[in-house]
Amino acid sequence: MREILIKKIYEQGYPDEKTAPLVSLEEFFEGNKDEDSIGCNLMEHPGINNFYKVLLQIRNKPNVQDVFVEIMEVEEDDYWPFSERVYILASASFDEIKNWVSILEPSEVEEGYMFGKPPIAPDLQSNHKVFGVWWD
Repeated sequence: MREILIKKIYEQGYPDEKTAPLVSLEEFFEGNKDEDSIGCNLMEHPGINNFYKVLLQIRNKPNVQDVFVEIMEVEEDDYWPFSERVYILASASFDEIKNWVSILEPSEVEEGYMFGKPPIAPDLQSNHKVFGVWWD
């Protein structure tokens, strides 16, 4: 699974593109046992499975278009690709998004794509916005 994920990341122009690659929740979390791959700054990491569970619950909400994981780094060793940000595409309010992700203790929640809209990002549905959830 790691090899398939890395292939998808490189197909998006990593590391040369200005925008960071996006992958689905399934692509990032299935087969991932590396707690350092996301939320590594947390004093008490909730676990990869809990990250996945919470983000799937968010994606399944009726006012959510999708949830993507942004990839920041790929190491050549056996480490899982590293992410410090997920994007939630939703018609929810800023406060709703913050409430949904609070259990994962992000450092910040911001509106918009950090490095511009990635080429594979879908067009937003009516009344939807992009929310970036970041772990420092």
